[in-house]
Amino acid sequence: MNEYCSHCNYKFEKEPGYFFGAMYVNYGLTVAQGIATYVIAQFFFKETFDLRIIPIIAVVIIAMASINIRLSRLLWIYMFKNYSM
Repeated sequence: MNEYCSHCNYKFEKEPGYFFGAMYVNYGLTVAQGIATYVIAQFFFKETFDLRIIPIIAVVIIAMASINIRLSRLLWIYMFKNYSM
C-alpha cells in the first residue's frame, strides 16, 4: 500500500493508537444492537422479561461482531475526515 496518495498527497497510514476510539463506537453499536434485539424478541414471549431472550441477544451480538468492528472503524475514520481538501 502506498504511504501517500499520488494525486492529493493524503497520508493513508494513521498514527499508532488511532483506532482506539473506534472501540467506543463498537461498544455503542453493540449496545444498540442488544437493545434492538431485546425489543424485537420480547414480542415473541408472554412475560415481560424472559431469560430465554439472553441467549438470543448473545447470538446476535456474536454474529454481528465482525461487521461491527469494520463498521466502527469506518465510522471513526469518517468522523475525523478532513473535508477541506
